[in-house]
Amino acid sequence: MLILFQTLFTAFALFAIVSVLKKKKESLLGPKGTIFWVVFWLLASIFVWWPESTVKLANYLGIGRGTDLVLYVSLAIIFFILFRLHVKIESIGRDITKVVRKDSLDSV
Repeated sequence: MLILFQTLFTAFALFAIVSVLKKKKESLLGPKGTIFWVVFWLLASIFVWWPESTVKLANYLGIGRGTDLVLYVSLAIIFFILFRLHVKIESIGRDITKVVRKDSLDSV
């Protein structure tokens, strides 16, 4: 059963990497984002095929189980991405306000 999951996950990861590279080619994703997502999907695939590698890394870092390590790192990444999105949305909101304010003052 694990082999089926590993195969399906790897197929999905390859699909995700191809999608990332297409977005990069269309200039919808920058170089940092491209590198991040390709490395993310490659590491995820490695951890799916060799789950004991997370245990070894977790033990080296002083964390009991590999699953806990994956969970902690995932939560940290999710919250960091959420923070960056929040900052970006706030910036876009300020830019829109400036444009609308300037446009309304110009039309008066």
